[in-house]
Amino acid sequence: MPFIKQKFYFQTPIKAYLFLMRQFNLNMAQAQSYINKGRVVYESKILGNNEKNKVLEREVEVWIFKPNSIGLKPIYENEDFALFNKPAQMLIHPKGRFFHHSLMDEVREYFGTEASLIHRIDKETSGLVLVGKHKRSIVELGELFANNRIKKKYLALIKGKMCKTSKIVGDFCLLMPLSLQEKGGDLSVRSVFLGQNLRKDSKLLGFRDAKSEFEILGEFGGNTLLKVYPITGRTHQIRVHLFSLGFPILGDPLYGCEDWQSREYLDSEFIEENRDFGLCAEKRKEYFGADRLMLHAYSLEFSYKGREYYFRSCEGFCL
Repeated sequence: MPFIKQKFYFQTPIKAYLFLMRQFNLNMAQAQSYINKGRVVYESKILGNNEKNKVLEREVEVWIFKPNSIGLKPIYENEDFALFNKPAQMLIHPKGRFFHHSLMDEVREYFGTEASLIHRIDKETSGLVLVGKHKRSIVELGELFANNRIKKKYLALIKGKMCKTSKIVGDFCLLMPLSLQEKGGDLSVRSVFLGQNLRKDSKLLGFRDAKSEFEILGEFGGNTLLKVYPITGRTHQIRVHLFSLGFPILGDPLYGCEDWQSREYLDSEFIEENRDFGLCAEKRKEYFGADRLMLHAYSLEFSYKGREYYFRSCEGFCL
């Protein structure tokens, strides 16, 4: 169980964000994040995003993250950072107050509360994730990512034979603007690409440039294996780019399948609590062609403190 509930009582009134900062040694942004994620309950109501100044006078409940490790260990570490090889279908962060296991359970169990993830990959994606072990390295490595100075490469197994069924031959680059959808709508977790045929009532938050480079490695079982270098880092970028070309990634439960199949996947993954999550392997193969998303973050390359680092995952994926 990643979260436990703690109750607190007040002798003098205090604003919610000040209480969180003082009680848990948080900065303003971290205190706001507690509220945004619905982890503060006052008078039986979850505080909303705009209630950081709510004056607390009576009992308040706070959901505290407590790591619940399954024994995943970093594959590399030094005094500043570490590297984990995340399995497919493992969340990066816990969602709200749900009892989902995530990579943060392993990070906090192994390195303590100061450690934090430098970047994210999708729940469905496997592969390398960089972790900062202290505040300085978290800031410095985060800036490298923000300035596109950490090169990430992926392996993707896509449906079909790309060279034989399209005009694409050899390595290629795709610049295709992407947009998130307004939260709360049907299948709003999907990103969309410019020019996609959408429902008339769809509301978009605005398209942003997204660029990916691809290298065709060969055919595998009637499908095509690609090496992918995302130049930008939009939500689901690789998945949507390949879907826009008509070659969705094998095993993708959101792109390249029927809407009703995606809904069943989302319902089984994220709605119900305290049970075994997810579609069974047989249904995933039937619906999506594989029992996992065939996308793997396999290498990271960057320079830090005068040293050059190149990491490559020895683990991949197979059918």
